[in-house]
Amino acid sequence: MHIVQVATVYEPNVEALPPEFRSVLTEQDVAGILHGPEYFATLANADSPKWLRDVLQQCGATVYELQFLSSGGAPYRPYFRFPFLGSAISLPRTAPLRRDVPAFLHRLYGVIGAFCETGFDMAGGLHPGDELKPLSEIGIWVESGGTIDPSTAIPFLETLAGSQLCYRPDGGGAWLESGQFRPVKDLEREVARYFKALLEGSRI
Repeated sequence: MHIVQVATVYEPNVEALPPEFRSVLTEQDVAGILHGPEYFATLANADSPKWLRDVLQQCGATVYELQFLSSGGAPYRPYFRFPFLGSAISLPRTAPLRRDVPAFLHRLYGVIGAFCETGFDMAGGLHPGDELKPLSEIGIWVESGGTIDPSTAIPFLETLAGSQLCYRPDGGGAWLESGQFRPVKDLEREVARYFKALLEGSRI
């Protein structure tokens, strides 16, 4: 049995939140609550990819609902859910990233800690940066006999259809689609393609 709990807080007041919610907030979370959606438009700097700046600008121009997600008995994690495609952003957490995270992805996780494309019970989005694990440790089926060892592939991005984009410590990467790996030449380009499609109202 696995239990997923979601709580939505309307017009949040940090001091009035129950302890189990307030205790998991970072300084950035508090700033996002105090300053409202406009805070998100300030997260990406001029060196950030244009698609990231565009996503955060859209978030900053609207409203959000504050949601807390707990899965499998873990502490709650706050998400700011925006009308933009119903997507939700969790800000970076204090736990360190894996040492083998590619440089471009390390920079991305320094701005947003996770991205949920739609509902918490659906596929799609940027996996929480502090929870990344190899495929071999998370129970996703991979067809045997392939050229990529599942223990060396770390999924970090998922499409709405369930395909997983993985990086490898050697600098390579691949999509896992229907249990089979499809190598990619440029991981950063694939991430950009995913978010650009969302901005255009479509999916990859």
